[in-house]
Amino acid sequence: MKLSAFSGIMVGIASILPALCAGASVSAITLEQLNQAVPSRASDGSCAAVSTPSECTTNSHAVTAINHAITKYGVTSTGEIAALIALMAYESADWQYNINHYPGRPGQGTKAMLMYDFIEKYAQQVHQSETTRVLISGGGSDAAKNSVRELVLDDDDSFGAAFWYLTTQAPAYHNNPAKLRTGNADDFKEYIVSGVNAGWDDKRMSIWNQVNSAFHG
Repeated sequence: MKLSAFSGIMVGIASILPALCAGASVSAITLEQLNQAVPSRASDGSCAAVSTPSECTTNSHAVTAINHAITKYGVTSTGEIAALIALMAYESADWQYNINHYPGRPGQGTKAMLMYDFIEKYAQQVHQSETTRVLISGGGSDAAKNSVRELVLDDDDSFGAAFWYLTTQAPAYHNNPAKLRTGNADDFKEYIVSGVNAGWDDKRMSIWNQVNSAFHG
């Protein structure tokens, strides 16, 4: 091989190394990918059989909301997107729940099952005037907390909550080349335990593996 040709190959490899290290970036996910990631909601009739059909969302609706959130919050790393979908699928039992039923904490909800303190912050950001009105009229009552939660339960806000949390409440994990790297299970576990401050179990890893496989094969 001529030196000039070898040099050209090396330059080409060097030019793509940053992208490989950073992981893939996308502007949207497809319904096919989401159906592979969360197969229990692939059918448009799948919510009819659950105990909370009014809270349940099928993938054909979820994919639109997730793509809106990707654009709105600028979360384009496939590692971050896979982590957030896995988190939501676990917390909401594959999009079945929108509010906390067990043990029934007032104000806790969205597909990410944010605790009320975060629900209030989120609602203040996306629905400020309505949230302020509810808080003034209801004080800190459980009914007021549930009313604030109700403001962020449509599909866009409910699926968007996980993206909002990552970018505003755990920003150290967003656009960080050393965090939530594509296909990195340890990064996902660290985010759940230290970024979200949630408990860890094998089911979380099982869900992440399925989501990750849908995006990366």
